[in-house]
Amino acid sequence: MIASRSISIPLTIIAAILTTAALKEGAYFLAPTVLALITGVILSPAIGLLLRAGLPRSAAAGAVLAFALVALTVIALLLEPFIWRALEKLPLVWVELQETLRQLQDALRGLNEMTEDVKEAISPDGANDGEEQESSLALPSAIDAIAMAPTIAAQLMIFTGVLFFFLFTRDSIYTWGAKALGGRNLESRDRYKASLLTAEHMVSRYFITITLINACLGLAVAAAMVMLGMASPIMWGIAAFAVNFVPYLGPAVFATVLLLGGIVAFDGFMSVVPMCVYVCMNVTEGQFVTPSLVGKTLNMNPLLIFLSLVFFLWIWGPLGGFVAIPVLLWVLLVADLMKPDQEVREAAERRQELDDTVAEKIAEGN
Repeated sequence: MIASRSISIPLTIIAAILTTAALKEGAYFLAPTVLALITGVILSPAIGLLLRAGLPRSAAAGAVLAFALVALTVIALLLEPFIWRALEKLPLVWVELQETLRQLQDALRGLNEMTEDVKEAISPDGANDGEEQESSLALPSAIDAIAMAPTIAAQLMIFTGVLFFFLFTRDSIYTWGAKALGGRNLESRDRYKASLLTAEHMVSRYFITITLINACLGLAVAAAMVMLGMASPIMWGIAAFAVNFVPYLGPAVFATVLLLGGIVAFDGFMSVVPMCVYVCMNVTEGQFVTPSLVGKTLNMNPLLIFLSLVFFLWIWGPLGGFVAIPVLLWVLLVADLMKPDQEVREAAERRQELDDTVAEKIAEGN
């Protein structure tokens, strides 16, 4: 028994390393695939409603896929002007931020000699300083967009194909998974399939609820920015909505960017007010609104959430940050729902081992 455990630990470590390497190297294919599967799980209530209405499975899958693609297209078209407007303002914001930093350095110049070195590294002197800063933040050109088009198109095709076939064969996939886990025991198969469907339903409900909460937070942030006089309040609201899908890291980055925006837009104490208002809103949402609407049954360990975000951001970039929480939630729910079956199976295995030991001793006595 000890020898088998000593062998299993290194094998588990090797398997984890190989799996991580495969996920990172296969990001081109695996990232849109996992995103499609997560999207299919989130849209499962819609296809279930269409199937109960009497639509054939292929027609229901096609309708849900068309709805998802149209929704993504509409969102992209709505966001496009705000994104380009933000990109066009980046050089100006950078110049103003550099000017603010230069003023701060001038005020602290007499503290020590290192201040001068920092000043030269951050904002070098020269008549063409503004031109160099603007050139360092060059916007993506049409050639860059054309070069990226084949990659984006291929990943979009992977996403579309996987999403359609998952929606179309979803029931068969769960039946196969239940058969693989439950073996020949029909009762175990039914329990495993019910567990998979329950986990799917809970992930879908969780994501839809979080989306509504984030939308309300985005509206509140946009309204607050209007009241404070910040430029492009709609852009700030959309950004607050998007980054809140990435817990901890997303709000932290957004608060930092909002602090820089406040420094550029205001002077004195008012420069930190936009960030403080957002932090208060985010804390209220995270500590009171989300727990009351999602419920304690779907609460996850913050350490697991953070490690999952860091891991998926490392292997798949921003897309990994979006799929990290749904994947973690699905895995935890499936493991929790299947725990009773695992305990029963382990008890049966221990009983069988005991029976075998007794039979061996009886045979030795004879």
